[in-house]
Amino acid sequence: MSFFYSVLKSRHAWEILSWLSLVIMGILWARAGFSKNLSKKQHTLLLFFLIGFLIINRILILFFNHEMNADESQLLSQSITLAKHQVYWKSVDGATMGPLSSYYASIPAYFGFALDFMSLRWTGFFCLIVTVLSTYGAIVNFFSAQTARIATFPMVAFLAFALHYDFLHATNEQLSLALLGLSYWQYSRIWKLQRFTSPGDLILLTFLCSLIPFAKLQGTPPALVIILATLIGLFQNRFALSAAAFRKTLLLFILGGISFPALVIALTFAFGVFDDFVYFYFLGNLTYSAGGSFAHYVSLFPAYVHRATDFEYYLAIILLAVMGGLFVPTTRYSNRSLLLFFIGAVLASLYAIIKPGNEFIHYLLYLLTPCSLLAAWVIDRWPSPVYAAVFTSLVVLSIIYKNTHAPASLSRMNQAFNQVPFGHIKMDISEPSQVALTYARAGEYLVVWGWAPRFNVETQMPMGVCDNHTIRCVLGDAAHQAKHRERYIRNITRTVPPVFFDAVGKNSTWLTDSKRYGYHVFPELKAFIDKYYTLAKTVDDVRIFVRTDRYLDVTPPAPPTEDSIP
Repeated sequence: MSFFYSVLKSRHAWEILSWLSLVIMGILWARAGFSKNLSKKQHTLLLFFLIGFLIINRILILFFNHEMNADESQLLSQSITLAKHQVYWKSVDGATMGPLSSYYASIPAYFGFALDFMSLRWTGFFCLIVTVLSTYGAIVNFFSAQTARIATFPMVAFLAFALHYDFLHATNEQLSLALLGLSYWQYSRIWKLQRFTSPGDLILLTFLCSLIPFAKLQGTPPALVIILATLIGLFQNRFALSAAAFRKTLLLFILGGISFPALVIALTFAFGVFDDFVYFYFLGNLTYSAGGSFAHYVSLFPAYVHRATDFEYYLAIILLAVMGGLFVPTTRYSNRSLLLFFIGAVLASLYAIIKPGNEFIHYLLYLLTPCSLLAAWVIDRWPSPVYAAVFTSLVVLSIIYKNTHAPASLSRMNQAFNQVPFGHIKMDISEPSQVALTYARAGEYLVVWGWAPRFNVETQMPMGVCDNHTIRCVLGDAAHQAKHRERYIRNITRTVPPVFFDAVGKNSTWLTDSKRYGYHVFPELKAFIDKYYTLAKTVDDVRIFVRTDRYLDVTPPAPPTEDSIP
């Protein structure tokens, strides 16, 4: 047992297992390409190997209980809040993160699990598995299991051996990617069975697509492509129905797509947050941009991809398959309408990635499924299994070359979760969080000014304001700033948290200059803090304010009303 434990904790053992799994997968995939008439059981077993390959190479990250990116803490602090105060836009606003992503991340709390970095990565990893399986299933429906196996291998190898942290940490795109994958799969079922006139299938598809904007608005463009393709199929098959039946089917198609948005709107009215929903999520995110033109962002895209070396290699492999496959002589029938659909999905995903103008590397994940579908169209035309074997070998070799030539800072062996396998299961509590917990009680609010939501995660204290980062209170258009500030002071007046952090400084993402971005630049907030709070201490560049009654351990005054705010 001690030997097994020492192997489990050995980073060298995991490194060897990782490379061994890649080589074994390459051999299995090449061999399976030459094996004719594989049974359904054998295809299923190979699919299990594919998922196992991904699990082996991601398992250490799933047991790494530390922040890898501020987005993780942002999503977690929202889910911690929603587990106690369930009304979105009253207690939480995830900015570009959709409400469904936050609610989904809070699910482990209802089963007794802590909402920490491990639970978030497990829920995110489940979405990743769904994305892979639904992509695989869609390609099976469009083509065959053999084509699906080859076309999804680059995607899974990329996810398994990515080095950039933006491809490793839990991201707010993961739920929308899973829903998109399921939507592609449902469309593939309709296409394969030619059930474009089946009300049940159409309702399920449009309902799935309608969830995507509420997981992340950025996923909407590819979802619209799926809906449009389905609608075209419905109209092409309209003569198979009577006029009345066609109108009914079309109505159900529409109802499937509007039922969930209608439910959301009804709930926002019921809880009095409709205006916040419209302004802060819908209008705010539609205008979300770095400030340049779309053409300018397109011109920057090659450099954007080049910064993400992992994705650059993945894209090179896909382009090699597509460009090379177009020149392979074949007698196989190629469905041109499917090609147009796949190209449309790629272009829509590119638009979703490029439009904001903010070159966050994890946005590129939106291209994985569309690129796999496009590659599958070409791979299915290959006349010989030799092409598949060569392609699989190139995927393996590209991974080996990329990872062995990576900078030392990105080396798998130098990444924190690989250095001490399973050695970071317990979450560290920073000194500012420890101080907060000496003054605060379980379930009470913690408000953090700046961009450091990890303090909410470390303390497991819900947010006392909707915004868990204050970017929009201090940067951007003055009118938008005023709108965000008005809500901020309204929120903190309602919750009156026992502890308030001004975390602007070295612990804050982007907002590091306390003179320019500290809480004092917001006059109404400064007046509120000065009146009701005492600066207890400054720890690690975080100014910790404690509500005066709590600091002096006296009976608290009645919470201030909005009219009493100075």
